[in-house]
Amino acid sequence: MKKRHAALAALALVGILSGCGQTKTQPADNTIAIAPVEKKANTAQVDMSVKYDFSGNNADANGIEIQRYEWDGSAWSKDEFGLFTVNAEDIGKSSGIIQFDPESDAVNAEYNINVQSEHFGGSIQCANSDILSDLPVEQITSSVAMQEEKIDDLAVDVEIPLLVRTFRTDGTQILVAIDAFSDPGNSSALKYSSYAEAYTVKFVKNDHL
Repeated sequence: MKKRHAALAALALVGILSGCGQTKTQPADNTIAIAPVEKKANTAQVDMSVKYDFSGNNADANGIEIQRYEWDGSAWSKDEFGLFTVNAEDIGKSSGIIQFDPESDAVNAEYNINVQSEHFGGSIQCANSDILSDLPVEQITSSVAMQEEKIDDLAVDVEIPLLVRTFRTDGTQILVAIDAFSDPGNSSALKYSSYAEAYTVKFVKNDHL
């Protein structure tokens, strides 16, 4: 059985707040802004990469949690080994990227997750899925969806989907939408998929940091 693993390659604070006597010109509204770098909703397997820009807007957040889900045929189920975290005091004051890149050219390749900002950086290897790696590849197709529009008012501790990916093994394809995570009952792509996964993000406040 393929070993699951999750490794945080690097995470370091590199910025020090300074400037005694400086005043903030705009008060924080305690929400995060997150925007797709390119609108790729309902894309096919030609390009499975997904990238977002985020801005902390001085929100009260010091952690980023990325959770992987698998579709069990009737509901989304959390991957037991699929919670990936980045912790840094300056997350709420930072701007950066969250990027998902397939680790190979295979249609059923796992995602590597990259989280970077001017204050910290971390590269996360996604946990492996035995089901995904064992899909027959002769007629496999994949469809990938991401958020279509910028979200300016994402509250701390609120989870949203960043990526939904479906697979079929009969050579046909049904394009998936990001709403398949929040409203799976209305998604034909999920209903007729051989396998599906999703990734969500939540900016959090950890009191122990």
